Amino acid sequence: MRICLVSTTYRPRTGGMETHVTNLAEHLAHLGHQVTVLTNRDHPGQPPTATESAVDVIRTGALLAGFTEHGVPWEEAMFGLLADVAPLLEGRPFDVVHTHTQAALLLASLSGLGEHAALVASFHETRPETEPCGAARSRFVARACRPDLVLAGSRRFADQAVSFGYPQETIRTVLMGTPAPAPPRARAEARQDLEKEAGVPADGTLVVCVGRYTPRKAQHRLLDALPFLQGSGPVRVLLIGSRNGSDPGYLGRLQRQAAAVGSAVTLLADCPDLLRDLALAAGDILTQPSTHEGLGLACVEGMRHALPVVATDTDGLREVVTHQTGILTDTADPRGYAAALARLGTDPGLRARLGQGGRRRAAETFGIAQCARRTLDVYREAICLRTAGAA
Repeated sequence: MRICLVSTTYRPRTGGMETHVTNLAEHLAHLGHQVTVLTNRDHPGQPPTATESAVDVIRTGALLAGFTEHGVPWEEAMFGLLADVAPLLEGRPFDVVHTHTQAALLLASLSGLGEHAALVASFHETRPETEPCGAARSRFVARACRPDLVLAGSRRFADQAVSFGYPQETIRTVLMGTPAPAPPRARAEARQDLEKEAGVPADGTLVVCVGRYTPRKAQHRLLDALPFLQGSGPVRVLLIGSRNGSDPGYLGRLQRQAAAVGSAVTLLADCPDLLRDLALAAGDILTQPSTHEGLGLACVEGMRHALPVVATDTDGLREVVTHQTGILTDTADPRGYAAALARLGTDPGLRARLGQGGRRRAAETFGIAQCARRTLDVYREAICLRTAGAA
């Protein structure tokens, strides 16, 4: 099958969507499909075309050029990308185009990319209605850009799609998946390596929190809970986040808050995937204090490394974390949040049981192989719908 994945950002940028699109693209290519990723070019040093892990990556660079001297800025800002997309995609027919954000769906529709292939849309934005003009934008995209099918990566994303006006009968839910990590290594050895690579002290219980630095990820809640963990033994906190789509003001707030705590907290931004994986291998607990989540892929990645999870009791995260894999709690309550962390921090047996439960659940429910297989089923259904509609 000839597949085009349209994603506003892609590796080496990091984040849940980028991780999912990369995993999906590479696994589909591994299965023998012809996969192209259409994405953004972040800087002039990135080549417009490249082959990465058997995936053809096309990067549009129109947004790097700036406005022309006598051009119309509004038109160039809104439509300049189209002139860049056309020549890059010339001579590349596709059977299915799969977009991954509202902007990607809008681009596929405006450029005509979705006219000559089955069109499948996924949305990785969590609560876009809270952004400036977000509700109106979301309703407009739903009315104006009609994909053959909507592929939701969780029940939470499916409900969100319905709320914006996509018909229930066009929505298919396929849980996002992750590949199995490298063979497990001893945590003590990983802690020593993490101390060398990132300066994280190797003593105490290591609590790892992975996520973009935005208020929705609410890393400040973890730092607010730290004072109530005194008496539970030494605790080290490692925040691993991305500046990709981050809020600079919020990141500054976290940096000041972490500095005030001292050596108990290490904050890393835009660290490579290998360092993130090392942190998960070295950690004792993974936590996700987000106010809202579409799914919580960071929790799945932690569970893949047999880490028990403490997460916010909210939609999306409830689809990942169960009583057999971790603890759901009100992370806005620092005392209650600290109590949940302390319960795992002081009970190695419970950590081990929940960690193994998480590893099983991640493999059985969130594996990339089954995600790709079910995604291909959606693609085939969309192609049949498009073919029947054209008859």
